[in-house]
Amino acid sequence: MAIEKLIMMNVVGKNEYVDEVIRDILLFENIQVVDAYNEIEKFRFSMSITDKHMDEIEGFSEARSGLNSKNSEEFSNKAKLLKELYDKEYKIDKNILKGDLHIEQVIKTVNDLYEETHSQHENLKRYEYELEEIKKSIQAYQFLSSANVEMERINHLENFHYAIGTFSKENISRLKRNYSRITAIVVHVGALKNEEVYVVIWPKDLEVETNRILKSLNFHKLEGIRKEYKGTPSEIVSMLKNTKEDLEKKISKIYSEIKKIKEEYREKSNYAYNVLHLYEKIYQVKKKMAFSKEYFYFSGWIPVRLKQEIKTVLSKYKEIHIMFDDEDKNQNRFPPTRLKNNWLFKPFESFLKMYGIPSYDEVDPTPFLSISYLFLFGFMFGDVGQGLVFFLVGMLLTHIKGMKSAAVLSRLGISSIVFGFLYGSVFGFETILPALWLKPFDNINTLLIVSIGIGVILLTIGYIYGMINNYKMKDYYNMILSDNGLIGLMLYFGLLLLVVALFTGNRIISLGVLGVIVVVLIAILFMKEPIIQKLSHQKEQLDGNFFVESFFEIFEILLSIFSNTLSFIRVGAFALNHVGLFVAFETLAQLIESGVGSTIVYIIGNIFIIGLEGLIVGIQALRLQYYELFNKYYIGGGEEFKAAKL
Repeated sequence: MAIEKLIMMNVVGKNEYVDEVIRDILLFENIQVVDAYNEIEKFRFSMSITDKHMDEIEGFSEARSGLNSKNSEEFSNKAKLLKELYDKEYKIDKNILKGDLHIEQVIKTVNDLYEETHSQHENLKRYEYELEEIKKSIQAYQFLSSANVEMERINHLENFHYAIGTFSKENISRLKRNYSRITAIVVHVGALKNEEVYVVIWPKDLEVETNRILKSLNFHKLEGIRKEYKGTPSEIVSMLKNTKEDLEKKISKIYSEIKKIKEEYREKSNYAYNVLHLYEKIYQVKKKMAFSKEYFYFSGWIPVRLKQEIKTVLSKYKEIHIMFDDEDKNQNRFPPTRLKNNWLFKPFESFLKMYGIPSYDEVDPTPFLSISYLFLFGFMFGDVGQGLVFFLVGMLLTHIKGMKSAAVLSRLGISSIVFGFLYGSVFGFETILPALWLKPFDNINTLLIVSIGIGVILLTIGYIYGMINNYKMKDYYNMILSDNGLIGLMLYFGLLLLVVALFTGNRIISLGVLGVIVVVLIAILFMKEPIIQKLSHQKEQLDGNFFVESFFEIFEILLSIFSNTLSFIRVGAFALNHVGLFVAFETLAQLIESGVGSTIVYIIGNIFIIGLEGLIVGIQALRLQYYELFNKYYIGGGEEFKAAKL
């Protein structure tokens, strides 16, 4: 439950086995690749200077960037071709990739498969296109089959043109209303889906007017009428059906031949796809490597705990040298952040990443975020029955649908169930179970006071987290003197004690002493910059705006202290709202005399509460994390660790 310690690993080896080394790094799945050429350029690529390393070190001077390596598109395109040919998603089989790699043989296999199927696919496309055109023609000529006249005579009329097409039902009404003004003969010959089919005949002299009228009526000509077809419509339809039958036989034969070829290559295609996908990744990694005439140079971040394991994996290669930088050298770099949390907290990492990735040197806030979020959600949404629904839905989506992010729901459900027992609430009913703690509506003041107390505890932990982060980053001045440091925490408690003393009369120390302490702490915060400059032996640089800026900064600090604390009243308010919303549905159900009707209202009410209020409460709990707690300790600005993998 922390940010995993990383170390920079540098690898030097012979170019002859670079593909196999990268393959093992990809299968290792725990190394983030870094631009090795950039590391060499900045003199950060470390190697022990010994006689056996002299050739590799001399290679630094002629090292070139891997950006000039072959593009990975060749492999990705061939892999895509296999997916299209077999119309399936291949699964990566790591066992296949652990053996010898024969990329030349794989490329030959894919090329052979392509050559054998390409001409077939081209013929298939041509025949399928012809078949579609034939179907259109059959459909069009069937509407003319009642006309016992050869199409050559119709197509060569001296004074008339004709067209066959469709009108919508709405436009047919317009056509009938204005028939006397239409410069054509319109004959109904059939129906097609939601439209009616008509033959339109008009004089050639009225071509322009007729086309304008037909366009205004959204007349759509049927495709498929061809001047090259001879004979009567019935004869043409008969001829086209024979042609259609021949084409379908040809298409069926091609499909059979393609299927046979694909079956011959099926086993090879699985191996080929895996190797092609691997080489696509290999050449992506090569882009971030450096190469000399004989050697390759690789750099990457790896967890410290895996140092020995990667050495074991790569030790099978001759003349390979693996070096690790000292951890203190990371100060000159910005290592990525790899969160390491157990099964309970892991799903909440997504909430953290929505806000930003923690920096490498800060404390992982995921455990605190997880526990506090669960507590706040349960406090606001305490119900055994509704919590059980959350739990079951979360388990269903996680284990059956494979949605890992839904694991948050099952944890929220458990929290809701626990607080449901504390409140004695089951699907909104508070008479089924006894409350182990209190009934929210019967103890409103207690609930609101406790919610503020929860806020005080969580904010205090936030202050402590902030000080720990400053300590880890060796920012000792801000750890002590900032508004989120020790002085800020002391001021927070001083103001809390002052408010409690004024409103309740409970005084741990006298008001006078407490007032003096608060004033002194405010003065320290006011003069923070001069104090830091003095302690760090810097030249004091205070401009004329210092006092104005410091005044408003102190005002903002005091305001945020009160607003952050009072924001937690919403926790109690939403707990009351949760009960009150069900009371509204309960009242509505009691107004319905029918038992079935009342049951339906209760079911709808619970669905509404689980769906809408569950969402609102979840957002409010997240809002308290982001706006009230994170600003006390969270730094962020980190880069997520992204391991190279298949």
